[in-house]
Amino acid sequence: MADFFQKVGEKAKELGGLAKEATRKSGELIEVTKLKYELSKLEKEMENNLAGLGALVFQKYKGAADVDGEIDRLCQSTARLEDEIRAVNQQIEKLQPKSLTCPECKVDLPPGGKFCSYCGIRVAKVD
Repeated sequence: MADFFQKVGEKAKELGGLAKEATRKSGELIEVTKLKYELSKLEKEMENNLAGLGALVFQKYKGAADVDGEIDRLCQSTARLEDEIRAVNQQIEKLQPKSLTCPECKVDLPPGGKFCSYCGIRVAKVD
């Protein structure tokens, strides 16, 4: 009987570990979703800046003299947005690492695999 309870205890520990992993992964998914939302806002702002820059450059081409300051401001703002977009993309990549790809047949591989399930080539160092 004690053996039965010991096995039940071990299974409970395994389930607890699985639950912690699921909680961690769902937290990462939520964080990635937030980051992607932030990324879309930054990209929309970038699009607006570029459209505004285009309009200002055209005004300058047509002879407007008082647009240089606004062009400089939008250029600086756009450069900051590029940096912010790059940083958000890096955060997303850290939370969602790219899967391995077989160097031979270019098939995406499951995490932790040592051999390609399609062509059989070794893709990771075998311990």
